[in-house]
Amino acid sequence: MYKKYESQHDLQNERLVADALENIGVEVYKLPVQYRLDWLLRRDGEAIGFAEVKARKCDMKKYPTVMISLSKVIHARLLTEATGLPCYLILLYRDGLARLDFASDFSVGPGGRSDRNDPNDQDVCAYYPHERLQVISQNSN
Repeated sequence: MYKKYESQHDLQNERLVADALENIGVEVYKLPVQYRLDWLLRRDGEAIGFAEVKARKCDMKKYPTVMISLSKVIHARLLTEATGLPCYLILLYRDGLARLDFASDFSVGPGGRSDRNDPNDQDVCAYYPHERLQVISQNSN
């Protein structure tokens, strides 16, 4: 059985991202777990896409790529295929907020995290070039 990690801090980060998106006219609707992404995105009540939200404890340009589980990419692309709506990875960094379209080109390799002592954290990952990031907002600190 896969253990789900979602802390109060994760939910606070999601709220920060939701507030930033709402400031640019995008409403968020929390999706049930079976969709494997976090939100349906809407503008003026109309669906405009889907999003997965991740917080990173680094600056945007620290790494040359953005790493995400390949299974997340597969589910996002299936959702786009079924609905015709784009799916985005929205990343909250220390220095700003950025998005990445899951439909962008990527490379594949092993990866994951090792700080939780959970073997399920090691995965086959998609690596998107940093240049694919679109900055939504930048922090001035």
